[in-house]
Amino acid sequence: MNKGKVAIWAPLRYANYGDDMQAIAFAQMIKDMGYGVKVFQLEESLAGMYGLETAATVDELCRDVNLVIIAGGALLTPFRWYKRILNKAAREYEADFHDLYNATLKYPGVKFCAVSFGGDGKVKRPETWFSKWRIGFFRSPSFIDGTVRLKGDVDMMKAFGKNVEYYPDMLFRACDYFPPKMLAPTEKYRVGFNFKKGKYLDEKLIQDILEYASAHDDMEFHFTTTHMQKVGLNYQYVPAEESKNVFIDRYETPCQLLGVLASMDCFMTSMLHVGLTGLTAGTPFISYRGPGKTKSFLKSIGGDWAILPENITFEQLKARFWSKRREDLYALYDIAEIERMKAESLRQYEFCKDVVEKYG
Repeated sequence: MNKGKVAIWAPLRYANYGDDMQAIAFAQMIKDMGYGVKVFQLEESLAGMYGLETAATVDELCRDVNLVIIAGGALLTPFRWYKRILNKAAREYEADFHDLYNATLKYPGVKFCAVSFGGDGKVKRPETWFSKWRIGFFRSPSFIDGTVRLKGDVDMMKAFGKNVEYYPDMLFRACDYFPPKMLAPTEKYRVGFNFKKGKYLDEKLIQDILEYASAHDDMEFHFTTTHMQKVGLNYQYVPAEESKNVFIDRYETPCQLLGVLASMDCFMTSMLHVGLTGLTAGTPFISYRGPGKTKSFLKSIGGDWAILPENITFEQLKARFWSKRREDLYALYDIAEIERMKAESLRQYEFCKDVVEKYG
């Protein structure tokens, strides 16, 4: 029996690893339930790989469906008014909410449900931090109660009149949907990095890493990016060239980048989703100049030890972390809590299934 079609929205024009994974995982699950699926602006090679229909505009996405699943994403990312004017990414993000809000008016029979979304876990005054379009979308009766991935966001959504549920991030189940494509094995110790440029980057540390890679042959250093190169977002650092112990692993597919993460002995990043998905594949990650949500997450799994001082040196990193086996570093976390979160994150998928069956 044809069950109809469900739409999935996420900010996929940036071809970003975490956003792509969330949209594709839900799409695969919903297809397995017997529904058709169309996804908003999914990169064409990924759409072909997973056999997914795409929609170029929100209007096209909402046509002929009863339900739009908002696949995770940082929907509650706060932007001051001047950033919403001066910052290109912030302007585009608020324009998305303009389109979504207009869709609730044009298609009043369509429900929108955000699953495994979030912000920074803090309660903020909506009128100060969000555009009128975002506020209007969240307060719309078409935007129904969903789920968040940080406990603090439950109270934030009450400011919009919504009662959402908290479960651990859906990407705790990343390996269920994206079998890691592992790198060829090596006897060398592998360290992965995902660094933002600017204040997030210590030039002396980078220099010391590259010099060690040139002078020694016992370690490999892998610099990753989380956006496909074709979209031209170059805010993440990679070295000018590769060498026998320095590698550039740009994001190409979810399985490819998750395989890079899973092949490391230790991963160092400021970005939560990169560290979290690697962690689910057994790779310990340490937080470098990361935001509060990354530190809060690490503390929740007994990972205070993995929150690095801002000016940590190469020598300190090698002594404290890169001289230890992957398994020994991972054992320093509260493994029982990680396993509990993995199990609990299944409730994000169960919630999504229930919403699809009810409204799809």
